[in-house]
Amino acid sequence: MGAIKVHHTETVDKPWDGPEMVARLKSDGDGAYYQRMYAWVDPEGDPTAKSAYKLPHHMVDAEGNVGAANVRACVAGIAALNGARGGVQIPDDDREGVWRHLAAHLKDAGVTPPDLRALAMVGAPVERRAFTAEMRAEASADGRPRLVGYAAVFNQRALIWDFYEEVAPGAFRRALAEGQDVVALWNHDTNFVLGRARAGTLHLEEDERGLRVEILPPETQWARDLMESIRRGDVTQMSFSFRVPEGGDEWRTAEDGKLVRRLLDVDLFDVSPVTFPAYPQTEIGVRALEAWLADLRRKAALPAQAGAEGRAGEGEAGNGQARQGRRWRVLRAKVEIAKRL
Repeated sequence: MGAIKVHHTETVDKPWDGPEMVARLKSDGDGAYYQRMYAWVDPEGDPTAKSAYKLPHHMVDAEGNVGAANVRACVAGIAALNGARGGVQIPDDDREGVWRHLAAHLKDAGVTPPDLRALAMVGAPVERRAFTAEMRAEASADGRPRLVGYAAVFNQRALIWDFYEEVAPGAFRRALAEGQDVVALWNHDTNFVLGRARAGTLHLEEDERGLRVEILPPETQWARDLMESIRRGDVTQMSFSFRVPEGGDEWRTAEDGKLVRRLLDVDLFDVSPVTFPAYPQTEIGVRALEAWLADLRRKAALPAQAGAEGRAGEGEAGNGQARQGRRWRVLRAKVEIAKRL
């Protein structure tokens, strides 16, 4: 079967606890029972076993009765189809059917479903950026310590290899509206979780300056040590990890001839105080850099072969192509060096 066919039920918009809802399911249900809960089933699996199913999105009462579709679970399911939090492992041919199932519940609830993204963008690399911005440790209204700062600052240009990059206002608007389950980590380490949006211990919002972060850290020794380091000024930078969907960025040429990438829309994974970003202001892996090179060649219609670079024309246009050709050669050399590290 794969994607479970569309059905229409009542809907609710309330906090979603997937593990709790799955735990309430009866252990002796048949295929028809479990299909009321999930959006996908393994066609080669046992239809009477929970393990054969993925993407639960319905509320379940204490007696194991499957009820209304949860709006937030449906949004999270589509986000997973689009690669959020590592994505969901189902056959490519089943993605559209699963999307239709979840989208139907959202439409029943009067919610416009997020689009299903192209597979090429689901596999896009995860990138990280770090900014030196206001970050402080303070007490909340109830006396608990909290960390307040900015994980991203709008319109602040940063140099990445031979490119500039800047974040546009609104770049996080969709991710926040979809309720993407963002976590706050220490140094991007998943063993040290400072807060989580779904748990209410991480609050994110866009304001006129950037992506504002408020974290209620756990009462653990390592978290207390981190807060003290922030108070002392030993840790001053915050970082965020993200993936750019199709159409989520645009490119132009700066006054000095360098290319500028402007982030317009991103999927957000985590925010993190960091001690040492891999590079000042920014960090990107070799895989992402190679993807940029391929994408830029297409968008700028630059020659792909080094032998053709610099011979595109005469006068000012030809000189511009020659300068771009030299940049490509430098970037290729940097990629090759990075691969050996």
